[in-house]
Amino acid sequence: MKKTLVNWMYAALAGAAGMAMTTALLLERHHNSSSAQLAVIEAQVNQKTHELQRMVNRYEETLRLTATSISTYGQGQVNQTQFRTYVESLDLKKEFPGTLGMAFVRKVPVKDEAAFVKNMRMHEAPDFQIKFISPSSQDRFVIQYIEPLSENQQAQGLDLGSENSRRENSLNAFTRMGLSASRPITMIQNAHIGRQGFTMLMPVFRLPEPSKDLGLRYEELIGWIAFPMSIDRMVKPWLSQEPGLQARISMVENIAEPTLFFDNVDPSSITLHAHQGIRRNIQLGNRHWLLEFWPEKPQKAGLQPITWLTWILIGGLFGLLIAVWVKKQLDRRDAMLLQTELVNNSSEALIAEDTEGRILVWNRAAEELFGHDQASVLYEYERNLILPDELKASEKRLQQRAREGETLKNIETVRVNNADRVISLSMNLTPIYNNRKTLTGFTKSFRDITEDRRIWKDMHMLEELISYAPDGVLTLDHSRKIKFANPAAMLLLQDSEIKPTLVGLCITDLLAPDLRIDFENQVLNPLFNHGRVHVIFDWSTPENEAFQRLTFRGVSLSRSDTGESSWGLRFEKTNHSNTKHFNIL
Repeated sequence: MKKTLVNWMYAALAGAAGMAMTTALLLERHHNSSSAQLAVIEAQVNQKTHELQRMVNRYEETLRLTATSISTYGQGQVNQTQFRTYVESLDLKKEFPGTLGMAFVRKVPVKDEAAFVKNMRMHEAPDFQIKFISPSSQDRFVIQYIEPLSENQQAQGLDLGSENSRRENSLNAFTRMGLSASRPITMIQNAHIGRQGFTMLMPVFRLPEPSKDLGLRYEELIGWIAFPMSIDRMVKPWLSQEPGLQARISMVENIAEPTLFFDNVDPSSITLHAHQGIRRNIQLGNRHWLLEFWPEKPQKAGLQPITWLTWILIGGLFGLLIAVWVKKQLDRRDAMLLQTELVNNSSEALIAEDTEGRILVWNRAAEELFGHDQASVLYEYERNLILPDELKASEKRLQQRAREGETLKNIETVRVNNADRVISLSMNLTPIYNNRKTLTGFTKSFRDITEDRRIWKDMHMLEELISYAPDGVLTLDHSRKIKFANPAAMLLLQDSEIKPTLVGLCITDLLAPDLRIDFENQVLNPLFNHGRVHVIFDWSTPENEAFQRLTFRGVSLSRSDTGESSWGLRFEKTNHSNTKHFNIL
């Protein structure tokens, strides 16, 4: 029986070794049969990828030169005639395939909208009007000029800022100070050839070298130079120069779900010849494009398809590598989400501002405290929303201290919510620096102390009442030091040398030294350990050995809102007959 078991083991090992050798030979022969075709396809793919990258780089450089020219020579002043002459000199259809034209997009603050439209109608286009994709209350990003106008009439006056994807693309270009390409969007002016397209934007500033500070840079922003693009017009001529290739192009924002926006690949090529697909990447401004190529006529392999077991092995290894990579990406994303959740779930209202006071972060607690939702306050000034006019000067002084590197804590201040109710607050103000130690903004945290101030007033009133009580009253902290003592307590506990205040003194320091241990055991320990005491004690000061008999009553005091604890003692003279002994009543 034992011999049979050993033989089975050897047989299994031999079979496994044979399977491994067979698999290795199969993979080697399969590789040799397809390597020649793969080399040819890869050379074609590399050439096409290089051509496409060079093409988009040329588009980017043209937009950059145009924006720089306007900043340097035009100082932001450009008119319809100048713009048309310049665009005609570029010969867009020949030199820039896929472009539907070139546009100048101007940033128009809401307050200047009426004057802008009036000026355009008076000097440029009598029928000019701003067109909104959806209602918007933010600054307008208006296509002021677009050429050739005859092919883009519908686009003139369009507010790119009135639609989320286009506005995001505009602000990305502004933030990056460079090219930004939008996601695939609906292009109004190319409906007759398919609506899928995208927009390439390059920001135009008043100065050739815009400010590093985000708030100042936004003030210097004039607008954008744009290429509205047709994906079909751009990609098909490029791909037609290599008839042996099929391609599909995706925009990669989420590695697990790339956005496909061009595809001329026969589905059978993907399903039957997936192993012959080749991937390449190009960069278009802020966008990452994934290019996938297949030969138009895939060569059939000289061998039968790889066995299912081999595919499981290869797929398992590939899946493991992808899983490790995706795990790292998900961990990074979860860390960012955790940071966001920590901010949003903070019990304190948290605000982050740039150096000009524009709001960049506004958490849920801030929404609840001030009544303004996050979307309505981003890029707005705090001083225009919640800061009372009478505090603007002092707030400016606090900001200046923070600019100088000081972190300000527990500053008592007030703000006004959206219902015009004044809120008493405790504020922390902290400067924010980048990795080059340059100031980029400030964080503010607010805690509502309206109720605390009401309690403080009540306690202050109570202290005034206690001050006139005939009995001695004092409060102690955990170290036996006096926090409060009324005038009666000062007279009862001291002899001829009356100190002006007892606050901050340890109560046992007022006793004759030989009585201190007794006082600890008889009065303080029961009070601190059990929270209550009622005892008679013969009190004597260090200066006078004569005793005066006092009745001490004490309780523990605590505040549930702050977690702070103190202990109160009330005492009075007594005629009780016991001497030098105490009674716990």
